[in-house]
Amino acid sequence: MAKILGLILIVVYLVWFFTVQGVSVSTEDIAEQEIRLMENPKIEINLTQKEMHDTIENVAEKEGWYTTKFKSNALLAEKMTEDNSISVTITFSKSEFSISPENIDLRNAINSSLGI
Repeated sequence: MAKILGLILIVVYLVWFFTVQGVSVSTEDIAEQEIRLMENPKIEINLTQKEMHDTIENVAEKEGWYTTKFKSNALLAEKMTEDNSISVTITFSKSEFSISPENIDLRNAINSSLGI
């Protein structure tokens, strides 16, 4: 009986622990996004899908990235350095883009080219 009670307590603790961790991570992510929005008010970008694709592709290549079209709204980009290689997926629309996983240098270069 004591073993069953001990197992139940462990399960309850683990459920509680992971629930609290999930909530705190979500809250931190939201706060980080809000800070970014305050630092960089959204500037409206008015390009066609092709213009956005071409702009991102050209900037990436100038920064030393090799790009491959993945979908009509996504590019795979890879950069080789002396020690390793970095791969990211850049998704975009007519008015915005995202890089996953985040790469600040590439994001800053694209933002600069877009006038952001």
